[in-house]
Amino acid sequence: MARKKAQEKKKEGEQKGSKELKIITIQVVTKDKVVKNPRQMGLLYVIDVFGPIFERTLQEIVYELQQAGADFGYDFKIIGGTPYSPLLKSDLSALLYVGFVETNPRLLRRLQSTNDGKDALEKHGAPQGIVNIVKQNFEHIKNKASMIDKQVELEVRRKVSEMARPRRRFPF
Repeated sequence: MARKKAQEKKKEGEQKGSKELKIITIQVVTKDKVVKNPRQMGLLYVIDVFGPIFERTLQEIVYELQQAGADFGYDFKIIGGTPYSPLLKSDLSALLYVGFVETNPRLLRRLQSTNDGKDALEKHGAPQGIVNIVKQNFEHIKNKASMIDKQVELEVRRKVSEMARPRRRFPF
């Protein structure tokens, strides 16, 4: 009896450690799908209006706009005093993938809309509710965004300079 149990456990262990092919389905992101998604088009509109901005600033802007009544549909968690939404990150990745948004290396990798993104906004537009909330709160959000962007820029520049500084081999 004990021998049977040991053999069964051994078989279970072999099954767990086996290298099986796992298939994961992921939806393909296309420009057509992005244009039909109001949440992603709203995000593109915000990047176009407030950009070039850092990703962390974008998270804060969208959080503030949702607090003001814009219907993005993101669920934010406050991490270290900063709002963060994994779904927003996913939507941003989709916008980057299709080429509607790019990161500008000369501006410390800030996000900005591309010509394709601007064309998509002209042709299809952003949700009217988001556009209205952005227009109503533009000055307040723009001031807050510029302040957050400056903080992030200082942090990035400090880290870059720390990495460039040669380290001492011996502490004495």
